[in-house]
Amino acid sequence: MYEIVTMRDKVRVEPKELGKDNRSAIDSIIKANYIGKIVEDKMLLLGLVSVDSVEEGIIIPNDAAVYYDTVFKMLAFVPLLHETVKGQISNISEIGAIINVGPLDGLAHISQTMDDFVDFSRNALVGRKTKLSLKTGDTVLANIIAVSTKGIMKIGLTMRSPGLGKLGSKKKETKEAKPKKD
Repeated sequence: MYEIVTMRDKVRVEPKELGKDNRSAIDSIIKANYIGKIVEDKMLLLGLVSVDSVEEGIIIPNDAAVYYDTVFKMLAFVPLLHETVKGQISNISEIGAIINVGPLDGLAHISQTMDDFVDFSRNALVGRKTKLSLKTGDTVLANIIAVSTKGIMKIGLTMRSPGLGKLGSKKKETKEAKPKKD
């Protein structure tokens, strides 16, 4: 789910930043350019961990900025298919439940919230047979079933499998009544 990735780039330092300490200028430029970006269509960059090396700067003709070849480490959120995540429900609607899983919100469609027919009632999702309910603020376990990185990162979730769903609630299982032996 979270990884530290090593990246390499030429960092462009504007002339107005050249009077400052190079390291702090490069740190602020990396943070501004990378945090919140989706990289390689699979990871969301969350923060700068360290700047490992800064080579000597070069100046390109007709550009007053200095370019530094830089190696740095970033903290990245990498959602994996079929991964089990713990989150908190931040919103309930007729469509399903929005669940906060770390830096992003994922959607559990109403059909994926529980293994029962689900009704939307007074800002809650309620199972018809089991009477289990999901409300805003509930902590849940879910599996990631879809990840989209087109433009912004979106996550699809399911809570239908055994062991998933609202924490602290036991899923009622229907058991066939066995005849007693005499």
